[in-house]
Amino acid sequence: MPPRRLIYWDACVFIAWLKDEIRPPGEMDGVVECVDQVESGSVRLVTSVLTRTEVFETNLPQDVKARYSALLGRRNVQTVDNDLRVSDLARQIREFYGAQSKRDGLPGLTPADAIHLATAIHYKADAFYTFDDGKKGGRSLLSLDGNVAGHPLKITKPPVTQYRMKF
Repeated sequence: MPPRRLIYWDACVFIAWLKDEIRPPGEMDGVVECVDQVESGSVRLVTSVLTRTEVFETNLPQDVKARYSALLGRRNVQTVDNDLRVSDLARQIREFYGAQSKRDGLPGLTPADAIHLATAIHYKADAFYTFDDGKKGGRSLLSLDGNVAGHPLKITKPPVTQYRMKF
């Protein structure tokens, strides 16, 4: 049996899933498909403990919080702490994009974005799923696909291979 892929979810993907956001065609299909893959055990999901803080900043009903907890409680879902290795890598990534910002005029990275990226890199995620396109003031994470401050990392919206039928 081939090793299961390790997928990192940015907090915005969890929030979109929990709120069943209205997004451009196919985006939520990719999220639902990934949840199905997690529930079937075909992928492993990892995220930073910081995600919990970001998710609970939004006002969620108790049943939605329970659904979030149920997903995080699966054996193939891991919430990881921000240890010194991740923190140092996040600092390096922020410094890199801070210097880059002076050259290209684009925003740097927020501390939260740097922690998410550093966590995914440190834990060797096969892919980093996000919807972050920089519209909220930070640098677009999607634009960093393939190279995050010299570290290889696939960054994409959750891909969809099968669209859901809505009636």
